[in-house]
Amino acid sequence: MSRRNQFAVDRLSLVVTVLAGFLLVVPVGCDSSGGTKGGGGGASKKAPEANDSDEGGSTEPTGDQPMYGEGKITGRITVKGAKMNPQKLAMTGDQFCTTFDKQFVPPKFQIGEDGGLPHTFVYIKKGIQNKYPVPEEAAVLDQSKCMYDPHILGVQVQQTLKIKNSDNTAHNVHAQPKRNEKFNVAQPGAGVVTEKEFRRPEIMVKFKCDVHGWMSAYVGVVKHPFFTVTDEDGNFSIEKLPPGDYTLATWHELYGEREAKVTIAANGAETVDIEYARGE
Repeated sequence: MSRRNQFAVDRLSLVVTVLAGFLLVVPVGCDSSGGTKGGGGGASKKAPEANDSDEGGSTEPTGDQPMYGEGKITGRITVKGAKMNPQKLAMTGDQFCTTFDKQFVPPKFQIGEDGGLPHTFVYIKKGIQNKYPVPEEAAVLDQSKCMYDPHILGVQVQQTLKIKNSDNTAHNVHAQPKRNEKFNVAQPGAGVVTEKEFRRPEIMVKFKCDVHGWMSAYVGVVKHPFFTVTDEDGNFSIEKLPPGDYTLATWHELYGEREAKVTIAANGAETVDIEYARGE
């Protein structure tokens, strides 16, 4: 072999050796968090990042309290000096919707027996000290009989919200948050489903249908699972609370917000009744 050929062989061997060493130190198949791609996951979504300290509770874990407890808050929301009077809801401009045109009390005016106030969002505003996993099960906002159902709904941050059209007519879903990303999507017929999620807590996010001006709904977005909506007579219950000092808050479309301080002992149960007054 000539000296020129021997030099070429030696040079090629050097290149191969360098490349082999490089491949040994480069990580393969890892994501940005350091885990290996394709690895398994848990049964629930990742809890929201602990970088937002707005309403809905702290996401910073303390390590001193159990994630869930046996505490419970029950109560009733009422309004004084107001009565429910049926009104004619004019579902005009859509032949499908006129089928449901009838005497109707819009949700914000509905009042139960003895002043019980339905459609009130109730949640723990302050005092939650742990992070909570995001539910795998989606919350559902339906468009049925040319109305949003339910009128008031709660979701956790990053929980999937399924918005569906059950009507044989076209709707559009126009969300108007102030802290989250706005969206306006068309749902041209029955069976159409849109999935969204909110990345920041917000009390409350308004939904409307631009096609049917009487349709509206509100969604409360919080960081934890301790929220509910009052029933038709104003009753509510929030369970599985760890012991601690809390601020319970209520929100009603017409009557606004109220707050109450509540202390929950281990395995404790407290009753909180809140009364709104007409004209306040």
